Amino acid sequence: MSKINTIAIDFGHNVNFDIGAVGIRKEDELNKLVGETLIEKFRGAGINVVNCTPSNATSLYDSLNQRCIVANNSNADFFISIHHNAGGGEGAEVLCYDSGIAEEVGNIILSQLANIGIKDRGVKIRRDLFIINRTRMKAILVECAFVDSELDMSNYDYNKVSGAIFQGVCNKFGIGVNSDGIDNINTNSNGSEIGEVYHTVVNGESLSRMSNRYDVSMQRLVDMNDIKDKNLIFVGQKIRIK
Repeated sequence: MSKINTIAIDFGHNVNFDIGAVGIRKEDELNKLVGETLIEKFRGAGINVVNCTPSNATSLYDSLNQRCIVANNSNADFFISIHHNAGGGEGAEVLCYDSGIAEEVGNIILSQLANIGIKDRGVKIRRDLFIINRTRMKAILVECAFVDSELDMSNYDYNKVSGAIFQGVCNKFGIGVNSDGIDNINTNSNGSEIGEVYHTVVNGESLSRMSNRYDVSMQRLVDMNDIKDKNLIFVGQKIRIK
């Protein structure tokens, strides 16, 4: 597999009968934050994304089965399930059904997560997990960090975590967007940034979210882009952030 057109994303748990771990932070909350931001990044890079997270379930089996059905009917090229661990450890690990492409992607993702300070616990082959067993495409389950670890949670940044996962997939499949999903960056001859930096709006984004993501005030975004109504931006609109 040298290229992907469609990727399936699953926010682990996040539904009745299937609730995640609770520690310093709630797993459901972090799974959703990382998953939503990851979807934005892939869509901003021109990759079709299918969200496989169900809105409700009648049992744990139903929750897991719904995710697999959506993924298997989507013609997705790759599947990522976002989770967070608990149980007294620290760091991130990636679970996959067998070696090969999924294991390679997992190792690259863990390397990217290590770059932002999250310990690399390695890729582990797990053939007993419903999600990565029942999905037809290559699949990984990413345990991003431990919700009950003071070390992992003290500096936890869901945008950096999703950026690391995104960059790992991009590196493997040659998707030409940098780790923040920013486009139109001008550089000089030695590679340092010059000039203006823009972000292309994708579905579901707001100026408030961009303000938090890029650490720039909403008023500055409004002023730089001559925005008349801060509550009205459009998909495909290029917003100057620097």
